[in-house]
Amino acid sequence: MDTFTTDRIGGLAVRRSGTGEPVLALHGSGGGLQTLAPLAAHLGGFEVWRFARRGYPPSPNGFGRKSFAAEVRDVRALLETVRAVTESDVHLLGVGYGATLALHTALAEPAGIRSLALVEPPLLLAGPRVEDVLARYRRLLEGGEHRAAADLLAREVSRVPEALLAALSTLAGPDLHPGPLEAARLAEGWTHDLEALAGDDLDVTRWSGLRPELPVLLAQGADSADPLPAGMDALAAALPHARRVVWEGQSHLAASAAPDVVAASLREFWPS
Repeated sequence: MDTFTTDRIGGLAVRRSGTGEPVLALHGSGGGLQTLAPLAAHLGGFEVWRFARRGYPPSPNGFGRKSFAAEVRDVRALLETVRAVTESDVHLLGVGYGATLALHTALAEPAGIRSLALVEPPLLLAGPRVEDVLARYRRLLEGGEHRAAADLLAREVSRVPEALLAALSTLAGPDLHPGPLEAARLAEGWTHDLEALAGDDLDVTRWSGLRPELPVLLAQGADSADPLPAGMDALAAALPHARRVVWEGQSHLAASAAPDVVAASLREFWPS
């Protein structure tokens, strides 16, 4: 695995693994360099580039109030870096928030994007309802209530099933229940993501403006909670040419919980 930071994209921390056609992977909220590592490990035959989005250490912050337009600039800069290094157009993969970011990138500046693979973009979790979540999240953080802040995000943004939340609550460990320092580290990225979602548009029909020849994969868990499935249905209607896959027994956390299942669908979509 090759790990490096490049000033060409503002110092964003990047990791590259594997060989083959290049894939740029965009992690979801609360993620970072390691989030999609298990998925990348199952993608033999591809060169997977992962990076910590701005606001998620070890990448810098650099945002005021964040918008998708601002973050698209980071993705485009990294896409150009990958193209220059590999001399090839790039498969763009997004998971959760990263999938919404991938959509924004492909619509605004599609040059060099070879295909678009989207794992449950939270398209209907946007606008004023997220502004309210953002306000409550900030109040909890200011009061030092990090566990309550994390629970708020799990229930109202990530839409983790209640049964899974109940099971996780019985377990211990820093990965499941981070302390104040780790919670603060993640909070910066989460806050910026909520800002971008709050400022986003709920109109799913706009994505019909993607290049019609661009191959698109729409992927989701069969057990994901509303409004995620409704958003995927609306996106499929806007992109009738897209390929669609639904993973039985999986939720919004499929990329982490079942990376082999997700990778199998991606490998079929991207024949190497």
